[in-house]
Amino acid sequence: MHNYTSTVREIYDLQKFAIKLGLDNIRALCAELGDPQKAYPVIHLAGTNGKGSTAFFLARILQSAGLKTALFTSPHLSDFRERIRVNGRKISRGSVIRFWERMRASVLQRKATFFDTTTALALDWFRQMKVDVAVIETGLGGRLDSTNIVEAGYTVLTPIHFDHQKQLGDNLRQIAAEKAGIIKKHSAVFSAVQKAEALETIRQYLKKEHRFFYLADHISWERKTVSWSGQRFDLFDHLHRLEYHDLKTRQLGGFQLANIALAYLTARMFLKEHRILFNEAAFRSMLARAVWPGRMQVVARQPNIVLDVSHNPEGIEKTLKAVNELCPPEKLVLLTGLVDDKNYVDVARIVKRAAGGIVVTEPATHRRLAATDLAAAFQNAGKKVKIIQDLHRAFEFCKQSLKQDETLLVIGSHYLVGPLLENIN
Repeated sequence: MHNYTSTVREIYDLQKFAIKLGLDNIRALCAELGDPQKAYPVIHLAGTNGKGSTAFFLARILQSAGLKTALFTSPHLSDFRERIRVNGRKISRGSVIRFWERMRASVLQRKATFFDTTTALALDWFRQMKVDVAVIETGLGGRLDSTNIVEAGYTVLTPIHFDHQKQLGDNLRQIAAEKAGIIKKHSAVFSAVQKAEALETIRQYLKKEHRFFYLADHISWERKTVSWSGQRFDLFDHLHRLEYHDLKTRQLGGFQLANIALAYLTARMFLKEHRILFNEAAFRSMLARAVWPGRMQVVARQPNIVLDVSHNPEGIEKTLKAVNELCPPEKLVLLTGLVDDKNYVDVARIVKRAAGGIVVTEPATHRRLAATDLAAAFQNAGKKVKIIQDLHRAFEFCKQSLKQDETLLVIGSHYLVGPLLENIN
């Protein structure tokens, strides 16, 4: 009989089976479970940046309309169960244990990966919970991602940039092709604003039977105010000829308004096609309260401490731009560390322009990039840095050194932000 701690440890141990892109194992696991992914409608998301935030807001909008809504995201910050939720509630420890006891032998026999196993667990639990709809975020890529076993009637593509080139390809067209590989026959396809090469590639995957909704053609928004407390904005739905004035969100960053807009467009069409009323009051209330942790999350004020999981050059650049709207570069102190598959040379070039002091550390994962390697990239870019390899010691050093008018931004990885949030909370 397993307990929760030993169960999760054994599931984590599956990471010894390296990333294997392909659907054979997930198909076999789901077949053994009775193909749970066929029991509910699915909205499937892929992209490089913003897919977790978009998935989160999409699930919350559907929930605010009265639907029992599942959400599968990755990675987690501090608790494995964060990945698998229904109406915001994490999967129970008992459900994780029971799944593992049932499927452990099959998983090990097949050498199924950690992500194969976690995906099968989520899909099965969502069926047990009798959800009305499941919002499923891809892990890596799309076409060969474990989540691509779903037959989604709704496909969402968030901004596509460079990341995971080793697995997905070394140019934007190849990467976009992998992401667009989740588009299913007769699916409604919703896309964020894309770079020209990515958009051209997406369009090549669209057939006559697809309905394509490009965000810039249907939704616009105007930010009214921004502060450390959040943003106020107007949203214009040109498709339905509707306007929503003075919406509030606690999420920071202009890019989050784009994520919210994409989530709104997708949810609105899903609700319309399922003849479910959109509740504006519930939508407003949800937006004002909902916070997706680890995304420009303000955890202290005066001095300000902000945590953000951005981990590739484009994402980090957007976050720094958003922070610099509220804090000038010379008053920004950065604590950063990356995992070993990131383009750290480009990150160093971007970061050096947007921050004053920089402390380099290492994320809490075996995949961490050595702090000395990242520090060397900063030094080559003409920026002096301090190295403190231990994450918690580095964070305490930064906090103690921070002046009242300065802001500390921790950025670079879920494996930086997660352990710190766990201690803060």
